[in-house]
Amino acid sequence: MKTEITQLIESDDLKEITLELVEKTLDNEITDETLKEIPILKYLVAAKNIYNSYTDRIFIKKTMKVLLEIGVINWKERVDLTESLKDNESSGTEKILLAIDGMQTMQKCKVYGKLCRLRALKKISVDEFLRLTKLIQDSYLEDLLLVPYFTEKKKDEVFEEEFFPLISLGLIYQEQSEPSPIEKVEPYELGEHEYYKGGEINFTYSLSYLGDTLLKCFDELFPKEN
Repeated sequence: MKTEITQLIESDDLKEITLELVEKTLDNEITDETLKEIPILKYLVAAKNIYNSYTDRIFIKKTMKVLLEIGVINWKERVDLTESLKDNESSGTEKILLAIDGMQTMQKCKVYGKLCRLRALKKISVDEFLRLTKLIQDSYLEDLLLVPYFTEKKKDEVFEEEFFPLISLGLIYQEQSEPSPIEKVEPYELGEHEYYKGGEINFTYSLSYLGDTLLKCFDELFPKEN
């Protein structure tokens, strides 16, 4: 599949493929006439013919969810994307396919596709791309929608149960203040006992480096529906 997906990524005609065409290809409904009109589909057909189990079909569909998000940018930017991700152990295409394999839902694949586009356009570094890839894989996407609440960087009042996933994902961290001074309070009336007040500790919550990184590209990863 690596060869076919590489051909799709590097083709200038990737933008010609739609989700409807992907569905038709996987359902064996693509005609010879359509293949003549959109030759790039032959790579998708080849992948489908080689890998045709139900699991393979799901993986191909997940992969195309990602590729459709980067189809709007030019082929050179897509080639640069794969070049920037390769290392001594795997090619950029293999890195992308391995990441897709760790995405549990089609929605995550769509978000990951947008992340690939941000990297292709060099709006984020390779390190930021890899960190956010792992975040998308590990998270429940609805939890990530809470990150803009911390746009002001620090919050004093946080309902911990609601925001605990952000803490466990490393998106926010807790800081505690020094205890307030302890003071002895003398009784005002006869019969009352002296007591002490103070010693309270306040907590604040701030975005971590990873949280800042996500916030930086949040609007592009999770665009508001029109």
